[in-house]
Amino acid sequence: MSDVDRTEDDTPVKRGRGRPRKDASQVPITKEAIASEALKIIGSEGFTALTMNGLAGRFGATSRALYNYVSDRQEVVNMAVELFIRSTPLLEFDPVNWRDTVRKFYRVSRALYRTYPLVAVVPISERVEVDGGPRYIEMMERLLRFYTDMGFEMPQALTLIRAFSRDIMSFALQADYFLDRVPEDRNDYISRVVPQAWLERYPEAEAPLVRESLKQPRMDSDDLFEELLQLRILSIQGMLDALPAAD
Repeated sequence: MSDVDRTEDDTPVKRGRGRPRKDASQVPITKEAIASEALKIIGSEGFTALTMNGLAGRFGATSRALYNYVSDRQEVVNMAVELFIRSTPLLEFDPVNWRDTVRKFYRVSRALYRTYPLVAVVPISERVEVDGGPRYIEMMERLLRFYTDMGFEMPQALTLIRAFSRDIMSFALQADYFLDRVPEDRNDYISRVVPQAWLERYPEAEAPLVRESLKQPRMDSDDLFEELLQLRILSIQGMLDALPAAD
């Protein structure tokens, strides 16, 4: 069971204001359950889809019932994002076998963002006031230790952490979110430099190399992610090769 599905307090809390609907399933309302359901909505439908009425409907209750546990929608958003942060696994980072470590960290993080892809637009669409807590601090400490133990100075370690965030969040939105929701014949818009349909629409275009590129096998989202991962590993290797030789 993941941290997203696990609640810290599964004890049903007595309902206060707000009568449940007659067809209510009587799912217990807890703050952790509210955060979990909100994260599911945000992750798959976006922040604009999160309303107190819609959220309450998942519990078979009215929105007034939720206000016994949260003060307003902003608190719900903050709780959902904090839950997402806490759901990131605390991995062991091995600077000796760094390639395998980077692959594992990237793949695990991709799986989390693939489940909740629209969380990646949090800073753009919402004012979020979150506290990542000790878990997030420990994760950043492990990452910094990993890169500095590999031989990088602090500025380089920070650069690689920022690059990781951009890699994962941009892939979640530009590749996984799109490709997981469209028919296979439409993935040309992500996997090709120019979609086949565009070339057919403009046969007069002088683009022999573009036409040649379309002979390459079509790539799915997993192929594209492994391509991204390989490029990141090569870039890290290049940075390692450029480090001053030890005395």
